[in-house]
Amino acid sequence: MKTRWLLLAAFAAVLSLNTSAFTAEEKEEKAFECKCVVSGAPAKEDKFVEQDGKKVYFCCENCPKAYAKEPEKFVAKVHHQWAKTDQIVQVACPFSGEAVDAEKSLDVDGVTVHFCCDDCKAKAEKDKDALALIFADIEKGFTMQNLCPVSGAAIKADKVVEHDGKKVYFCCENCPKAFAKDPSKYLSKLPQFAEKK
Repeated sequence: MKTRWLLLAAFAAVLSLNTSAFTAEEKEEKAFECKCVVSGAPAKEDKFVEQDGKKVYFCCENCPKAYAKEPEKFVAKVHHQWAKTDQIVQVACPFSGEAVDAEKSLDVDGVTVHFCCDDCKAKAEKDKDALALIFADIEKGFTMQNLCPVSGAAIKADKVVEHDGKKVYFCCENCPKAFAKDPSKYLSKLPQFAEKK
């Protein structure tokens, strides 16, 4: 009997150690890594300008000046950088706007992009500049909203409602109910309702 209790205690201790190690790994933050939208060199976390409530990162003091002269020239690279730094979230196929199939994915310069079908994936694979093709216009496949307006947690693509003709994403099934009671309380947290600069 005593041996059984000792074995159970040892098992519980091992389980506890494994669980705490997993939790520590889970909490480890992702290292900052993206390219300057102007030069293509590694960007620095402290070199950025704000645009539409998001950060655009650069490698040096000069690149923001070049960017400011012709921002439209860098649109696809900015959107790609936002996806790379989790400032925007993919919610649908970038070509069709349909639900994605996780099996149909492609790495686009460090960003995993999902598609709805083999045809859409092949379209991206065949294009010499898939980054520009996918990220020049993000309207169909991505959202500027990355956090649930109610809880502040990461959004899920299938937890969505429409409000004033725009999609609002949530983290779970309960948050849309809280949002529906008083949407005005949360609108300031939603980039899709902010005025564009």
